[in-house]
Formats: sequence, C-alpha cells, structure tokens
Amino acid sequence: MTRQNLFSDLWDGENNEIGMRWRTFSRPDDARMGATLHELAPGASGMRWHMHFGGEEMFFVLSGRPVFRDSDGERQLAPGDFVFSPEGRAGLHAYSNPTDEPVQILAISAGGFPDVVAYPEHGYAWVATRDPDAELLARGGDPGIIARFEIPIE
Repeated sequence: MTRQNLFSDLWDGENNEIGMRWRTFSRPDDARMGATLHELAPGASGMRWHMHFGGEEMFFVLSGRPVFRDSDGERQLAPGDFVFSPEGRAGLHAYSNPTDEPVQILAISAGGFPDVVAYPEHGYAWVATRDPDAELLARGGDPGIIARFEIPIE
C-alpha cells in the first residue's frame, strides 16, 4: 500500500495555461477506482468540456466556489457540493474558477482502460491505454495515448 495524504502540499503536475495543478492518488494498474485532487487558481479557466467513454467521475468541492458546466448549463458550486458525471455524452463536464479565491475539487473516477476522451467543442478525441503522462511525452516516451483523432466540432 502506498500511503498518501490529501492535505499534504505535494503536487504531481501543473498547467499554468488553464490555471490548475493536481495530485493523483496512486492505485494498482488493474484498479478501476482512482482519485485526483485538482486545485484551480483564482480566475482559472479550468479544463475543457469533455466526456469519457471508459469511466465515470464524481466531484466533491473541498474549498472555493467553482463553476461546473454540464449539458444542462453552468452553475456555481460551494464547499461540500457533489456532482456526478456518467460515462458518455450524458457526462459532458468542465469546471472553472471565476472567483478571487483558490478552489480545490476531489475527483473520484471509476473506469478502465482503454478510455476514449472526447472534446466536442475543440474537435478531437483520444484513446489511452493508461493515464497520459505529459513528462514521458515531452521526453519522447510512451505517454499512454495510443491514438488522437478529429471529431466534428459542436
């Protein structure tokens, strides 16, 4: 067992373009459950609107007031709020932080690989054999993505 602490200040990655950093909680390769802590900086655009065809996710707001977007529109959430994104088109989702305070969201996912993640507003999808690894990609290694393809923009 790998012991990790939700409240530590160790981060696994950061994307300044979207104003987010994250910590992924380790799991065995064959596990279907996973968790990631996302922190959105004040004013962060957050992640792109997307859907998974290999897993479902649930999000718990730990701090701040993020805006959650799904097929029904946008709504501001508060600490303690929970939202669920099912697999497929019904699970389209994204979140951002339009406020002046940081936001922390705990994302828990259940699914497997390969996973197809589609970004309909941006016209692409990818298939992954495991969680993509940006550092491996930057070094020319296997990032876990086995295919990226164009889809119609919505």
